[in-house]
Amino acid sequence: MSLFSYAEKSTPTTLSPEMLDWHLSRGWYRMGSTIFTTHFLFFQNRPYSALWIRIDLQGFRFSRSQRKLLRKNAKLFDTAVAPRSITPEREKLYRKYADSFDGRLSPTIADSLEDYDNDVIFNTWEVTVRDRVSRQLVACSYFDLGDHAAASILGIFDPDLGSFSLGYYTMLLEMEYCLTRGMRYYYPGYVVPGYRRFDYKLRLGDAEFYDVRVSEWRPYTEFDAEKEAPVEAQVFALESFVNAYAVHGPRPRVKVYPLFEAGLYDIWNDDYFPYPYLVPLRRSGNQPLLAVAFDPKDREYLVLECRHMIQTQLMFNAEYLQSFGTEAFLTDLLAVRQVLLRTPYVERAAEYAAALNLG
Repeated sequence: MSLFSYAEKSTPTTLSPEMLDWHLSRGWYRMGSTIFTTHFLFFQNRPYSALWIRIDLQGFRFSRSQRKLLRKNAKLFDTAVAPRSITPEREKLYRKYADSFDGRLSPTIADSLEDYDNDVIFNTWEVTVRDRVSRQLVACSYFDLGDHAAASILGIFDPDLGSFSLGYYTMLLEMEYCLTRGMRYYYPGYVVPGYRRFDYKLRLGDAEFYDVRVSEWRPYTEFDAEKEAPVEAQVFALESFVNAYAVHGPRPRVKVYPLFEAGLYDIWNDDYFPYPYLVPLRRSGNQPLLAVAFDPKDREYLVLECRHMIQTQLMFNAEYLQSFGTEAFLTDLLAVRQVLLRTPYVERAAEYAAALNLG
């Protein structure tokens, strides 16, 4: 029984506008020259959910506050939309933006887009914003155009002009351009429950999110992200499992598994353990590891027999692995050897796992 892949990537050599639309409609996104999807993120030493969102432009109208920002900035700045250009002027602004950015960024715009004018497969456009008096470039953003959809890729702005909301402003200008072209969907990337840094995307309009449980887009307002998002659902379900298992024996612990994306780095193996949380149950002697996971797509508990892989040090930096404590994390690279049980019922999973581990 194969497990659903929560992280995938592809590096196509050609990509038609229709194929970009198709990938975007399935929760995929562009990073550099790669098309990828993931539903789990890992930073600040903890897993987060990635919820891909989009804005349906059919019948879309800018809100009163958005129209106010567009009018206000139109008095001060000149804007233009054109096929993408990577110039020293833009790279200079990027460096200034990167110096104030709290996080990791590529060294240059060209590195970020992996765009060196050779074998470019994306139809990338840009929005530029210039001070009306000095003509200085103060903001720039890049977005990919498909047939009926567009995806916002990168936005930069002068951090000294924070009061003008230039990053948000360029996204509104991207949407405005898409409306003039009759595009149906605008994809701003993902939002992250419990991490407000990305919440500004939800201010763009009534968002839909890609619900991995049913492989469909649904209104974001109908979703309880704090309980039902992929990572949050696992935490809740595995804590319930731990409580049920404690009736049968010593109380196990839910652990964080930071190597859940190993399959992205080793294309020759497709059976790496794909979840950021698990309950490890050690069997006696030299028997394989028994682990319990919760699949947030199928909403089932999985009792898995796993084996340790020897490629850990080759795929992951030793210093990175040593940064995790042994109590809360499991950093042995795991592959799923056998799915022993699938069940939506926590009591059934607890009884079965206890019988194997304690019997």
